[in-house]
Amino acid sequence: MTDFIRWTYENRFQISIDLAAGSISGIANCISSHPLDTVKVRMQMSDDGVLKTLQKIINNEGLKGFYKGMSFPILSIPITNAVVFSVYEFWRKFFIGNSNKQLTYFQTAFCGSIAGSSAAFLSCPIELTKCKLQMQEIEKIYKNPIDCVLQIYKKEGFKYIFRGMHATQQREILGYSAQFAVYECIKDILCDLSQKAEPSTANLLISGGLAGVSCWTIGYPQDTIKTILQCQTCTDQRIYKVRCFDGGFYDCLTQKISTEGFGSVWKGYSVCVFRSFYANAIGFYAYELAKEQLTTLYQF
Repeated sequence: MTDFIRWTYENRFQISIDLAAGSISGIANCISSHPLDTVKVRMQMSDDGVLKTLQKIINNEGLKGFYKGMSFPILSIPITNAVVFSVYEFWRKFFIGNSNKQLTYFQTAFCGSIAGSSAAFLSCPIELTKCKLQMQEIEKIYKNPIDCVLQIYKKEGFKYIFRGMHATQQREILGYSAQFAVYECIKDILCDLSQKAEPSTANLLISGGLAGVSCWTIGYPQDTIKTILQCQTCTDQRIYKVRCFDGGFYDCLTQKISTEGFGSVWKGYSVCVFRSFYANAIGFYAYELAKEQLTTLYQF
């Protein structure tokens, strides 16, 4: 514990840089991805395809319908992303210290999984509120994110705020482990191909985009189940049996596949994978750029 406190104090400025850069990355990612995230959530909760979902939102709610539920994520995702990147950087330094060694891709995936697990405790209630607001088409049950949280607490209790935690943990652990490992792997490959020591802007964008695709591909079925569990009402939730503190995940998954087929857990994937490429490309590039600029200012 003493060594940990000493290390934290000695690296306090670097930790601050990681937190700030992660926050900037989160804002860039959220602004660029939220409209298609709304489409994804609507598709996960219906039988509509991409075009029909888009048409419904535009006809019934206008362009502002794509931004429903964005206020809470835009305020909170900087914190979540700051946790992800700072925890990732912390564990990366745990393996290599202050040396210039490179992590193995397995170590990178391990660091990403811990970062994802840490983020889940923040992202679960944020996702719950976001999904509830995104599903409001015509009738408005919740006025804003705070009203949503208060209503959920009054009607269904504090524990419901963390509904879908098991699915969220699975999505974040698997997704972030894949994301960081693929990001570093693609970045190394592109640097080798270009025969340059430092990655170019194009390399960072491509690496970030493919990292985002891998993240959401490995975690998408879990995300679908998470959305279903979080969008259910208190009465509907009782149809899913809770086993070993899984929050109804296993029962929801088996019922979904047995009644609608395996493809049902991939509803909205096409929209999500498109969104994940450009949003994560922007997010990773924003992180690298912010980290570089902040480090330069600190050294100055």
